[in-house]
Amino acid sequence: MTAKCKRFTRGYEFSNFEGQPEDRLVQITIPEKVVIPLRQGFGAEVTPTVQPGGKVAAGQIIGRDDKSISNPVHSSVNGKVVRIEKIHTLGTSTTAVIIESDRTTGWRKIDGFSADWRSLSDEKLQELIYLSGAAALDRAGIPTSFKSSIIAPDSVEDVIIHAVGSQVHNPSPAVLLGNDNRLNFFEGLRILKKLMANAHFHLALGKSCDDLLEHASRLAAESDSLEVRQMPPKYPFDYDEVLVAALLGRQFPYGYSAANIGVIVLSLQTVLHVYEAVTKGKPLIERTIALCGPGFTENPHVSLRIGTPLEHVTKARIREDKELRFVRNSCLTGEILDGASLPIDRTFDAVVALVEDNQRQFASFIRPGLTKDSYCRTFASMLIKKDSSAFSKGCGTNLHGEGRPCISCSYCQELCPVDIIPHLLFHYVEKDVIDRTLLNLRIFNCIECNLCSYVCPSKIPLAEYIKKGKERLTEEGFARPAQRAGLIAIEEYKSLKESPAET
Repeated sequence: MTAKCKRFTRGYEFSNFEGQPEDRLVQITIPEKVVIPLRQGFGAEVTPTVQPGGKVAAGQIIGRDDKSISNPVHSSVNGKVVRIEKIHTLGTSTTAVIIESDRTTGWRKIDGFSADWRSLSDEKLQELIYLSGAAALDRAGIPTSFKSSIIAPDSVEDVIIHAVGSQVHNPSPAVLLGNDNRLNFFEGLRILKKLMANAHFHLALGKSCDDLLEHASRLAAESDSLEVRQMPPKYPFDYDEVLVAALLGRQFPYGYSAANIGVIVLSLQTVLHVYEAVTKGKPLIERTIALCGPGFTENPHVSLRIGTPLEHVTKARIREDKELRFVRNSCLTGEILDGASLPIDRTFDAVVALVEDNQRQFASFIRPGLTKDSYCRTFASMLIKKDSSAFSKGCGTNLHGEGRPCISCSYCQELCPVDIIPHLLFHYVEKDVIDRTLLNLRIFNCIECNLCSYVCPSKIPLAEYIKKGKERLTEEGFARPAQRAGLIAIEEYKSLKESPAET
């Protein structure tokens, strides 16, 4: 069935920002060397199954641990293992396998795949998805009979597949679902429905998915277990905490995973990887990402081998006249990519290139601001239609002024997607009042989306103060408030979060 989304009055809709990804796809050449982290996405770090000096094939498993909650990791290229060493990437220290590529394009298939996937047993479907590495994607993985997620397939009550597009920059569904991929997506959806037969499926689509919405609605009309909803692209709708509450009307156990209440949230690209694993035997060795932001001279989507160094993708496409900051996936919350040799792994959806700008603009507040974004409706950009291409809003790193005292405007409170009071929490943490008051103000409900900092007219880094408050509470022995009854796989979740590789 097709239904309207539950009204969501909070959050913020970004529009008309420069550097939006184009609806075209470029194939990146295979690099001379790839760096494959043995911890990518959901799950613990796996044990290497190869040795330096050994030859490997693209699609060959080079890391696996069936005893932990984890998923296999593959070589993305044909070549030779140069070394195995610790690296620091995306805020995590992990072991990585460095492979010298021979730059050939072939890859090894997984045994047992079939285009006639309906003839395969559930056990075989689960094995193919697990062995492909696709079960490691998104925030809770895909449940299988292997330890690919913290819950089993029959424990899943709801599956949400989202393409809302609520970030400043979003990969284009038209690119991801181009050629035959739209049909492949629906086949992947059917595979997942067979795998998680007890679950109700929800397809959450944004305004850029009209074509997909039409076909999905016809499919939903044939099934009582599929619901399609078109949702406003309001940030942070791509957060599990917000999606689950808006779509299902269920209370989210803040600090835990959606899987702890039997909900799995997946992206369009994850479903496509499932389809490729089952019907083509293709391991997760490639990823499609969007190149976004004004730091690029062009903004295509690119298809590349996992482990490709950042510089191999960006070097011919960046503005040489500017100092740039590269960020993974999100302008607001993405990790800064502070090394050209950092590998692009299977958690990437986008690379955003922002122009570093620390120069103060004189009398910035009295300028018309046709290219500025402001929640307080201060600038002329508020008069421009959201879908207008006449003016693109700037997207850089400049705060355009120093921090000022809080004026209690309550903008942060109005937009907070989890209904806490950021400016009040800020005042307590700033004054070093670290006690039960912060618990009463539900500080642990913060999902760190950084929206409060973005809309603050006083330029106070509210989210940083809230994060500091949570850390201080934990250090001083204040426990997170008890969760309601009914959570599942608690011990498995805690074990994963306490993994030594987690930082």
